[in-house]
Amino acid sequence: MPSRRLFRLAVASATVAAGLMVSTPACASITYDPEAKTGLVDKGDVRSAFGWTDVMLAARAPEVAFDQDFWTHDIYSVSCGGDTFSIEHNREYGKFELAAVLTHRRERGAAGYSGKLIGFRITGATAGISGTSVPPAIGQPCPRSQAPAATIDQAHLVSTTTGWALVARVGDIRHELLAQESPAPAAALHP
Repeated sequence: MPSRRLFRLAVASATVAAGLMVSTPACASITYDPEAKTGLVDKGDVRSAFGWTDVMLAARAPEVAFDQDFWTHDIYSVSCGGDTFSIEHNREYGKFELAAVLTHRRERGAAGYSGKLIGFRITGATAGISGTSVPPAIGQPCPRSQAPAATIDQAHLVSTTTGWALVARVGDIRHELLAQESPAPAAALHP
């Protein structure tokens, strides 16, 4: 049976090829534009992500916040002495905190009109933070050597992948709702 990661990669490849947004398998009806940082998250997706009932969601909905994580991961071929191996370098990483508004549908019931929660409208970024790190380079300490004086002899960029994820959070508990990763074109690796 294929792993969830392989399934997500297959879905991502097919969706990117079609020019559409990629979603993780748990998504019911999320629409999200990572460039504008706006969209709509159905209540069912949040309820499923946190394992809540409708009653729990109604009580905790005001606590739900959303982030857009983003990253750039590089794979380098590194040589130290006669040993050559691959290492992953997390070049760029960060997140945007997103503004969200609860959305309701007005319904008429025995007690008159009430608003039934239908989801969360994401209206844009309110803050962001990012960082970068230094890639492996000749002369740096060898990441896999037991000898303290061993240094990198060669370092070559092999591949680059960029991505983003829409995350729902309550306090320190975070659940990925939607994600997309895409490899950089080969021309970007060797100008």
